[in-house]
Amino acid sequence: MSKLLIVDDDINITKIYSRIAHQLGFEVQVINDPLLATEAFLAFTPDVVMLDMMMPDKDGAEVLHEILASGAPARIIVSSGYGDAILRLSTGVGALHGGDRVSVLKKPVRNAELKQLLLEAQAG
Repeated sequence: MSKLLIVDDDINITKIYSRIAHQLGFEVQVINDPLLATEAFLAFTPDVVMLDMMMPDKDGAEVLHEILASGAPARIIVSSGYGDAILRLSTGVGALHGGDRVSVLKKPVRNAELKQLLLEAQAG
């Protein structure tokens, strides 16, 4: 069973993502506090991470960098409703760490697109 870590400060969004991921066969852990994200990532060792880029106290770019710097091979799906620039930044951070493990998902999220990205990430 693939493991998915969802990091988003919006509890309603994490409930939706979690429900869909469970339907696809993922074991899911949710973190709504970005300050706990990296610690949770290291403890849970997920195969896939869904990461909101705009969060209070610690933004998604910082969490993304920490996750990628850990060297763990997780696939990462970043999401934002604040425009394409932040999503391009995310893929750039992924490229700086020597890989193409970062996918983007624009908010508002369409369920079919979310399912497709999760299935692709699950397949590796």
